[in-house]
Amino acid sequence: MTAAFDVRFHANSFHFRGKGRVVVEPDFVLVRGKIHRSFRLAKRAEHRLRMVDIVNVQTDGENVMFHVLGVRENLVIGFAMKDAAAAVRLAALLPQRRTEDFAIAHAEREEFHDRIDYWSPSTPVIWTLLALNIGIYFLMWLVRSSLPGGVMGSMLGWGWNSNYDAVLRSAQLVNWGSNLGDRTLHGEPWRLFTSLFLHGSLLHLAFNMIALWQVGQLVERLFGSLRFSALYLVAGLCGGIASVMWNPHVNSVGASGAIFGIVGGLFAFMRRENSGIPPTVVNDLRGTLLPFLAFNLAAGFLYPHTDNAAHIGGLIGGWLAGHLLARSLHVPAEQTT
Repeated sequence: MTAAFDVRFHANSFHFRGKGRVVVEPDFVLVRGKIHRSFRLAKRAEHRLRMVDIVNVQTDGENVMFHVLGVRENLVIGFAMKDAAAAVRLAALLPQRRTEDFAIAHAEREEFHDRIDYWSPSTPVIWTLLALNIGIYFLMWLVRSSLPGGVMGSMLGWGWNSNYDAVLRSAQLVNWGSNLGDRTLHGEPWRLFTSLFLHGSLLHLAFNMIALWQVGQLVERLFGSLRFSALYLVAGLCGGIASVMWNPHVNSVGASGAIFGIVGGLFAFMRRENSGIPPTVVNDLRGTLLPFLAFNLAAGFLYPHTDNAAHIGGLIGGWLAGHLLARSLHVPAEQTT
């Protein structure tokens, strides 16, 4: 019996991209797709895989991935299907054998997710932070656009130029609580807190909120909502202090210092003895977070308008606070029976 499925390739050793087809036969699996090459037309290709070589089949929603044992190297085949039900149907037609290393890693990941589901099934603080940052930005935009020379002013014929808008934006940030040395160091320390919820542009806001969403959900579930709130604020304040001490003339705003801080807190959590994070998950997180830190810190040094002092200060502050706030994820014995 033969079954054919339309798929969309992502991670795979054959370098297939985009739409393709997977055909399951009794003894073989045919994988058909297109190889896209720079400055050249896409090339169609087909690979015939033996059923006996397929191991470690797994599904995640509509995604399917499996390994193919090879003579020289093992291959990875990954693709998405139209829905989760189709992914389950295809996976059921493939061998269910698992290598020992994969079985251990899979069990550890499942155990980790069970633990964070037990301790922190939701992330209310992340949702609150997203709402505050986005809401404050658009409230500021509404106020600014109503002034002569703002966006609405331009539409009404008052005239507009980019220099005026930049001055208007900078002045508004100061009025709303940016971290400016002349103010922060002379009787207005609350700016270290308020500046965490201000952003200079829509792009600035978008980058920070995406990063907060991606990293913050996991970190809140690890620490718990109350501890995560403390971690976020301590890291953000440390980033603000580093910024104003390094260059008091910078008009600093943004959540990035706090975001670097929660990454630092996550590293501290992973180093905690008896943290309850399995070794496989620790390796997964390190492999994701280290490139993130390296790229963003390097970009901060290259891009002149980036406040890298706030990033580094937040990272260090979060790492220190993380050691104090981290908890154990181990589930009490009476809850596991």
